[in-house]
Amino acid sequence: MKTFFKNIGNTIVKKLRKHPLICNFVLSVVLAFVLEVLGRQTFDLSAVGFVDQRSKMFLYSIFIIFVTYSVTLITKRRLFSYIIVTLLWSIVGIVNFMMLSSRNTPFTYVDITLMKSVLPVMNNYFSPLEIGAMGALLLIALVLLVVAYMYLPIEEHLNRKSGFIKVIVIIAVFSGVTSYGFKSGMLVDQIHNIRIAFSDYGTPYCFSITALKNGIDKPSDYSEKKIKKIEKRTQKKVAKMKKEKVKKPNIIFVQLESHFDITQVKGVKFNKDPLPNFHKYMKGYSSGQLSMPSYGAGTANSEFELITGMNLDHFGAAEYPYKTVLQNTTTESMATVLKNYGYKAHAIHDNSAAFYDRDLVFSQLGFDTFTTKESMNIKKWTENGWAKDQILTGCIMDSLDSTKGQDYVYCISVQGHGDYPTTQIIENPEITVEGIEDEALKNKYTYYVNQVYQMDQFVGKLVKALEQRGEPTILCMYGDHLPSLEIEDEDLTYGNKYQTSYFMWDNIGLKKKDGTIEAYNLGSEVLNKCNIHTGLMNSFHQTRKGTKNYQKDMKELQYDMLYGKQYVWNQENPFKATDLQFGIRPLTVTKVYETKDSIFIVGNNFTNFCQVFDGDVKINTTYHNEHLLEVSKKDLKDGDTFKVSIVSKALRVLSSSNEYVYQEKSEK
Repeated sequence: MKTFFKNIGNTIVKKLRKHPLICNFVLSVVLAFVLEVLGRQTFDLSAVGFVDQRSKMFLYSIFIIFVTYSVTLITKRRLFSYIIVTLLWSIVGIVNFMMLSSRNTPFTYVDITLMKSVLPVMNNYFSPLEIGAMGALLLIALVLLVVAYMYLPIEEHLNRKSGFIKVIVIIAVFSGVTSYGFKSGMLVDQIHNIRIAFSDYGTPYCFSITALKNGIDKPSDYSEKKIKKIEKRTQKKVAKMKKEKVKKPNIIFVQLESHFDITQVKGVKFNKDPLPNFHKYMKGYSSGQLSMPSYGAGTANSEFELITGMNLDHFGAAEYPYKTVLQNTTTESMATVLKNYGYKAHAIHDNSAAFYDRDLVFSQLGFDTFTTKESMNIKKWTENGWAKDQILTGCIMDSLDSTKGQDYVYCISVQGHGDYPTTQIIENPEITVEGIEDEALKNKYTYYVNQVYQMDQFVGKLVKALEQRGEPTILCMYGDHLPSLEIEDEDLTYGNKYQTSYFMWDNIGLKKKDGTIEAYNLGSEVLNKCNIHTGLMNSFHQTRKGTKNYQKDMKELQYDMLYGKQYVWNQENPFKATDLQFGIRPLTVTKVYETKDSIFIVGNNFTNFCQVFDGDVKINTTYHNEHLLEVSKKDLKDGDTFKVSIVSKALRVLSSSNEYVYQEKSEK
């Protein structure tokens, strides 16, 4: 038996060495299919369906992998090269499978660039045993690679000239096929939903395009002269605009998770209007459709366009600027523009501070405060574990109360977040669904529509609270993207699946004006109503929208601001990252008292993310309510100075209380 397997092994090795092109093709086919199976997280026939229905894309995936195997034609360590290429593609497939399982988002090249920031928080996603197992596997793999490098046979009579010719021919043919693919529409370099793209175009292509196309391509005519020409044209048009007194109302943007007008889906009926408040304010105030950069996912990219006024179409495929350029670059935003008029800028999100690195990015965008789930006492959650948006009304009011002047608030909701359950998990739903025969899809719709119905109640309560407050205010409310409910353009009675509904409520007498607006234009529309015409992107949109070379010049500006020489600012970025304050209400410790085994800490604004620290030592802490925490008596000694801190999932201390000296039995 041993001899039998040895003979098979020797035969395979001989074939690999003697017929590399055939072996490259066979391995490419096998790997391409395995990657699709892993990417679909299922071992049913869905991967076969991709091969059958998207045969051209599957062949292109094979070609991509085949090109990477071409290295075996020009290296003496041919067998070792086979192992390396196969291992790298296998890692892509396995990591993609794991990431889809843990975060519902595929593995892209950007994730590799963020590896440094991921390593410190791995223990939040994996147990010590799992981390240890991964470390052991990596060590074993490295040892095996070293052994393979040392002992696998070398091609002594390699015809490198012939090999290079073959590689050149392969690359030339691949380039031609790729060029044809883009011209024919088979391939795309703009991806609006990365998960759908992985399903439609395959893992090899999507991973490769995110590696090769990121950032903003340098415009062919980029120069200081060109940028100054764009600026001059904009400023000339600004100078001709009617001069009116600047209005300074509170400006509030509320981005509703996966929200759209679900009553506009053809054939789907509900027992009552699930969006009575949203419909009411759309009818009474400026409203319409908002064209978003993505479908089914991509909340952070919707934010990016609305906050910066930049068009994501000019960036790389499936790029998240929050994860790339804004990791180390500050830039102009609606926050920085309004702060020049005395505003304070607040961000609010009832999810984790570290999600999409917002705890860093909002500092880069000029926000002053950021209130997140960690700073909130959330008492109501969806059946899927997301915070209910009713908590946000109080958070917005706290932000407005925190200053005497005007405020800019950007609030991001989370209640409508997917995935949506295929089984019925809501007992006696308020909203019932008719017109959908597929039971699983009907259950998804039922769950979703009941979440947006509750979100609509939040909409009504927020407007009512602002009316009662009486301060001059403009409130924009809209969905960040459509939900992942298998909705296509033909299923809608309006526009397309990249458009969500919006309204612009105000109490300053603005004239109603309806229409479809690009997400990156909404901020400039609001500022125009306030007679604010400053800021590079704001003034550009207000004066150049719809004109010749609008998109071309916009790309020039975006490139210059984020990747170029920054000629718009005389080559010196004027924006500094802010010292972001997390939460509005301060943590305070007022007293302690003790029992036989425990010390109870009394104070204000505690949350279940609070941890007691004795110096730099974190103490195991039990949260009771917003005024009471408990630690073990053995963890604090007489005379110890401690503080209470809110700690994010990324193990970052977001905010801390005053220091307090524990005196044993000082309170009874």
